[in-house]
Amino acid sequence: MALAVLASPFVVMQVSFLIDTAPMVAVADRLRPALGWREEAHNVSGGLFCLGLGVPCDSMWREYRTEQPVTVADVHRISDEAGLGARVEGDCETSPLRAGRTGMYTACSAEGVVDGYDVRIRVLKLGKDDARRIIQVGVSSIENR
Repeated sequence: MALAVLASPFVVMQVSFLIDTAPMVAVADRLRPALGWREEAHNVSGGLFCLGLGVPCDSMWREYRTEQPVTVADVHRISDEAGLGARVEGDCETSPLRAGRTGMYTACSAEGVVDGYDVRIRVLKLGKDDARRIIQVGVSSIENR
């Protein structure tokens, strides 16, 4: 009995978190990766007890990696299937960095609103001849603007 009393606040917090973040996670679940993309990391922040320190409440992101080329058509497919219908900025290959500069850059991106959430898709490349791609998907309440 004592164990149930001690565990109950944690159960309430977890249930609150799952209920409060479910609509946001449902939007993110509609942003489906292509075959061969590996999910490397994710984070979900929200719920009744969220403090918003460092990461805004009611926000989440997922990060995928692939060695396959990522095309504008891939980003369009993800956007359209989620109901975002956003225009893709960039060609998913060309670096916007000045000549002689190296490093990670956004090769293409799409942004918009789905069901009251800001949604952002970004394809990052590490260098001109590097085959690795990082695909970041972010979902955040429009109240975080």
